[in-house]
Amino acid sequence: MIIREVKTKKEKKEYIDFIYKLYENDKKYCDMNITFVKNFLYKKDSFAKRCEVLPIFIEDNDEIKLECMFIVDTSDEIKLSFLEFKKNSKKYLKELIKYSKKLLKQFDKKKVIVGVNGQVSYGLGFLTNEYNRDFEFNSNYNLDYYTKEMDEVFPVIKKAFSYNYKATNSLSFFDQNILDNVYSNYEFRYFDMKHFKRDMLIFGNLCHKSLKGTPYYSKKTPYEMYELMKQIRFIMKKEDIIFAMKDGKEVGYVYTHPDYAELFDRPKLNYIKFYFRFLFKKTKNVIYNVIGVLPEHQLSGLAIALIHKSILLRQEQYPYGSSSFILEDNIPSTKLCRKLSIGINKEYHLYEIDGD
Repeated sequence: MIIREVKTKKEKKEYIDFIYKLYENDKKYCDMNITFVKNFLYKKDSFAKRCEVLPIFIEDNDEIKLECMFIVDTSDEIKLSFLEFKKNSKKYLKELIKYSKKLLKQFDKKKVIVGVNGQVSYGLGFLTNEYNRDFEFNSNYNLDYYTKEMDEVFPVIKKAFSYNYKATNSLSFFDQNILDNVYSNYEFRYFDMKHFKRDMLIFGNLCHKSLKGTPYYSKKTPYEMYELMKQIRFIMKKEDIIFAMKDGKEVGYVYTHPDYAELFDRPKLNYIKFYFRFLFKKTKNVIYNVIGVLPEHQLSGLAIALIHKSILLRQEQYPYGSSSFILEDNIPSTKLCRKLSIGINKEYHLYEIDGD
């Protein structure tokens, strides 16, 4: 068994080919996350460029058994990202833990987080159930044996959930007194497609200020958020982001979008076909990607009002939807999701490795 660093163009191609080979017989797989894999592998955007990216193979008898990337930024944690492995790889996962502990010493970090793809914007967690259902846009997908083997090997397991909702059900659970108070004290606006860069910089700044205390979050500058969002500018609509305003300043936001994955080909994305489907075919569900409120406004009920306003706006076109991942120890968000949802959508696992 050896650990080989991925450095050359040939090795980077091997890295991508390994993924396609693993999933070649999986009818549910779509290469939606390959774009993110390539982003870090080739250090394409500003965030990836300022990170230390260490992709590796673990090989046995000249055969790749496992691959992943270690991504190091300014946070106290190393992110073990884009982990893929063949079945019956527990011994290679154990070797990965040993290697992770060496990197913690090398970079003087506190822990390795397994399952954050560089930054939470690029995906979080390993799917543990509902493999027979189609994946959703902006959610991770993996083979069904992954968490079974990982749960037996990694010392610390964290859970995250996404939730389903039905608009007519959810709207009946909002407290009208809270809504009346918020609507009398705040104004709201859609993001402006004509001033896309300006509003994405505002969005990025709000994301950092509202999410910086969130577990596993790594700072993205407003420009880095703009770089990420401009990749999907051609399919965005003004109602995807609603800003909350106070005294003429943006103090909160909710970002939702149709489940574009309903329009994808499998296993490889065909962007031309996708775009024409986007123009002429309606998707069924909407996804609540992220909600944030500046700290000084977080006890106002503003987050609740943002969700309410967005559901009202989307309900005719999208009567059903789902949340993105919610960490189980995020008690306020978990309580709200359970109150408004009609059930858990999917479960994800993350793992932590502490230093010796």
